[in-house]
Amino acid sequence: MPNTFIAEQPVVEGLSIPPHDYISMTYAGTGNAGADDPTTIVYKIGGSSGRTVATLTLTYAAAGRVSTITKS
Repeated sequence: MPNTFIAEQPVVEGLSIPPHDYISMTYAGTGNAGADDPTTIVYKIGGSSGRTVATLTLTYAAAGRVSTITKS
């Protein structure tokens, strides 16, 4: 039987991303973001329908130029 225990992770300051096995990206192509610029990156554990462990939201000063990154 596989080990499915996931230990709690300590709180780490900054943009540290917890263990994950799935990443999805959203490309909005609106505002200053170009069509190929990701605006949201979601990290999950347990595959595509698993639990979200972190989300990064990116804003752009111009296409291809990241202005801010916020983790939630």
